[in-house]
Amino acid sequence: MAPTTRTTHQRDRRFARVRLVTRSIFVGSSVLSMGMVGYLSSITKVHTTVHPTTTTTLAPTTTVPAGGATGATGSTATTTTTVPVTTTTTCYTTPSGNTVCN
Repeated sequence: MAPTTRTTHQRDRRFARVRLVTRSIFVGSSVLSMGMVGYLSSITKVHTTVHPTTTTTLAPTTTVPAGGATGATGSTATTTTTVPVTTTTTCYTTPSGNTVCN
């Protein structure tokens, strides 16, 4: 038994259906992929860069009597010294969103 022969019109319609199914799968997977990338990018946190900050702290003032450390009777003059102490604090944000300061 020989298979039935198809006309060229039947063969063309079959190829057209196969092309339509293939194109539908390709376009559908592309749209789904774009939607997935958009969704995942909207729920993830953005990675930020390091922003170093500098803070200045003043040391406590020291009052020393004018006559010396032991003091002299009757001396009222005092010297006040303020020394600035500079410390550097570096803060950065990890990709998961945690902020760490050193």
